[in-house]
Amino acid sequence: MENSLDFIEFTNFVLSEKCFETCDVSYIDKEGKQHYLDKVDLFLYQATIAKILLSKDTVKIEQAESLFDFNQGTAHIFYNKEKGYSFGVHTDPVDVFIECLDGKKWLEIEGKEICLEKGERVLIPKNTPHKALNYEKALMISYGIGDTETLTSLR
Repeated sequence: MENSLDFIEFTNFVLSEKCFETCDVSYIDKEGKQHYLDKVDLFLYQATIAKILLSKDTVKIEQAESLFDFNQGTAHIFYNKEKGYSFGVHTDPVDVFIECLDGKKWLEIEGKEICLEKGERVLIPKNTPHKALNYEKALMISYGIGDTETLTSLR
């Protein structure tokens, strides 16, 4: 999994027509709630993304499997600002492989804080309590290993 997406490439991608047409894009607000963007008009979508990128909301892009040549489950990209919003403590029904693509990704896994630098990875076993801490600006990808149920429901 050689990934080279950085902050600038991410911004260009999330604002692109390709992302608009092929991915589900959402944001996570200060209450930890996820909101999917309407994909009716490209210009409106781009204006909404620009506004979100200036906020503390975290951007989530689903259907990123083909971007990373990953066919063993799901791949979701997350972009957060320093002290950006995130989901609360949660578990996933599949093993999740987290990779930091740019910045520093702070996580809490089973109550212990860890920091991933660019290029570093961690495996979170299924049903393990975890959350993003977002102490610093970060770009990461979350691979849901063998997550065919979510993949099927999204398509």
